[in-house]
Amino acid sequence: MKFMRIRKQLIFIVLGAFVAGGIIGWALSSNEPEAGESIEHDHSGESVYTCSMHPQIKQEEPGSCPICGMDLVPLSNLSDNNNTNPYVMTMTPEAVALANIATSAVKAGGTAGNGLSLSGAIEADERNVKAVSANFDGRVDDLFVAFTGQEVKQGQRLARIYSPALIAAHRELVEAKKSKEISPRLYEAAKQKLKQWQLTDAQITKMEKEENYQPHFDIYATTSGVVTERKVASGDYVSRGQVLFEITNLNKVWVMLDAYEHNVSQIDTGDEIRFTVNALPSEEFTAKVTFIDPVISQDSRSAKVRAEVRNAAGKLKPGMFVTATVEVDQGEATGVLVPKSSILWTGKRSVVYRQVGSDEKPAFEMVQVELGPAVGDRQQIMTGLSLGDRIVTNGVFAVDGAAQLSGKYSMMAHPEKQHFQVSDRFGSVLEEIIVAYLNVKNQLVNDESGQPAAGDLHRFLTLGMEDGLKEDASEQWEESRKALEKTALAMNQTADLEKQRALMVILSNEMITLLDAFGTQGIGLYKDYCPMAKNDQGAYWLSEFKEIKNPYFGSDMLSCGEIKGEYQQQNTHQQNGRNSGHQH
Repeated sequence: MKFMRIRKQLIFIVLGAFVAGGIIGWALSSNEPEAGESIEHDHSGESVYTCSMHPQIKQEEPGSCPICGMDLVPLSNLSDNNNTNPYVMTMTPEAVALANIATSAVKAGGTAGNGLSLSGAIEADERNVKAVSANFDGRVDDLFVAFTGQEVKQGQRLARIYSPALIAAHRELVEAKKSKEISPRLYEAAKQKLKQWQLTDAQITKMEKEENYQPHFDIYATTSGVVTERKVASGDYVSRGQVLFEITNLNKVWVMLDAYEHNVSQIDTGDEIRFTVNALPSEEFTAKVTFIDPVISQDSRSAKVRAEVRNAAGKLKPGMFVTATVEVDQGEATGVLVPKSSILWTGKRSVVYRQVGSDEKPAFEMVQVELGPAVGDRQQIMTGLSLGDRIVTNGVFAVDGAAQLSGKYSMMAHPEKQHFQVSDRFGSVLEEIIVAYLNVKNQLVNDESGQPAAGDLHRFLTLGMEDGLKEDASEQWEESRKALEKTALAMNQTADLEKQRALMVILSNEMITLLDAFGTQGIGLYKDYCPMAKNDQGAYWLSEFKEIKNPYFGSDMLSCGEIKGEYQQQNTHQQNGRNSGHQH
């Protein structure tokens, strides 16, 4: 009986397991899709992350930009599809916080003060650099200057040279002296020959008294100072005129400062400067401005300002960095003042980003401004801003990068200028200029010198063809032509490929300005951009190919870059009127 009872319990357990399995199977099968039914996945949580400074960097997870190290932000946070104004960039509060964007109100101009801050470096006075040369052929048997940087006094012995030519001249002098009474002219000629080799009267007198021909002759310092270059070693053979040493007197040095273009007019010769050097931060020096470079650098848009300072104690050494304040009369500031960090400079254009949104929906408008003089760490704005405006003072590059990503106007992707009406002759030469520029670009793409093509470009730019242009078009053409001509000439005069590529940045910016004004004369072009060019500052160039071919890196990074704009294939000869873009 007991066995039958256990057997019935087992049967009930097995039946219960089958029933439970059936229920679970039905529940699972009811949730499976039927044949042909698609399965929907929720992608709402997925994002693409990018760098606001280097928009070509994209990845599917957060991280840091491999180029600049900035935190990546979601691309969706930077997109701005709702605002149709190409000057206004709308961002989310999260994107503003991630990019560490801060704003501040512009201040009234008031009195500009009397201090203009400049930076630069200590340099040797070029007038106090003396070369000690070999005045005769020979062999360096002894050096008495062991290392560069050694201090020497005027008249100090620097080297001893064995010279067969001088031995022969010594012999001639001794023999001529013996017949001095009979042939005084021969004696004087022998002495004059030695004087032409820069031997002193004392050396010549000593040679006259020595019957044994001395095999060695000494080289002496012609000035006191520091040996800044030693160009020979013991045992070297030297020829007449060869430089053996360079000696620099550092009792007086130059303070070379960089003054930006808009500040140069405020500085005059004779102005006093006060400066410090990093090596002696607690000590202040004074000097007077003695020279202002008449030429503005095309790369930095600045001019060199030189001051002279006495350095008897030798505290100031060439190469030291300098922070200086120039005492100038800046008068009354008629505009408003903003921090220098808020301004983006791009050639002739300067822009700031003005806050036009709210905290819940931040928005920033790109505004082109006219600069006045600098006032310490602030900059006068003559036009473009008003009191009460708030502008971006920190994170301005992040806003500009977000604008580029969203297809808005930005520092470099600015609205095209009007196309001027031009003649067929003007258009034909302009086509030649474009082709010559493209030849320069293609040479650099192929890692070849752009010198010949730059020469052709320079030649086309010197052709007189402004006849028939209206006054404003003629002014625009002449301004662009001069800048292009100067850059093309500089490129044609250097064989250094890296210098040519640096000049290519300037050449491309000026070509873009020219084509924005006059069109491409039927030639279709792409405006390409590489964020890593010019030491990661970024640079544009024009190309006839849709495929990226980078002239700034050539074969090393041929495909680095992206298309930022396009010039359509349309002929602009004899246009009626102009197409004007949005102006601020």
